[in-house]
Amino acid sequence: MNKQILFAVVPALIASLLIGSSIASATSLSSQSGNISSTQNGPDGKPQWKVSGIWKFANLSSKSPTFNATFDMMKLDGSSKHQHTINATITSADFSIAGKSSVRTYSGISTISMKEGSVSDVPIVIKILSDGNISIIPDPIKTKGHFGNTPIHGKTNV
Repeated sequence: MNKQILFAVVPALIASLLIGSSIASATSLSSQSGNISSTQNGPDGKPQWKVSGIWKFANLSSKSPTFNATFDMMKLDGSSKHQHTINATITSADFSIAGKSSVRTYSGISTISMKEGSVSDVPIVIKILSDGNISIIPDPIKTKGHFGNTPIHGKTNV
């Protein structure tokens, strides 16, 4: 291949890749997902539970985004394993910048599955940091402190 063709093809290829990655990033704004991996405190304020699962935001670019999570919860010794789901409708979103970090904060109302049955109308706050960390904070009063006094943590699939 001669150098003139190479110099014409390479910039076009790079431009094509950049446009493709821009489209991919733009579409990722409409939905986002990730993993949950967290340690939750017990009633005494000490670590007692391991939490792991998945979460997904859908319709982020719409007026009615939704958040869903499914995760297992078990004591640190592996006993008392059980599962929870969170289904939330987002009612407000906020974006803030602090130094080099940004935080997207979503608030809404959720339904959370519990051992006794689903609990409805649970206020929830979800924060996604620019480093890809996520914190999920269901109202501890409505959930009777079941998730402890710390947020449920995870990461985005970036």
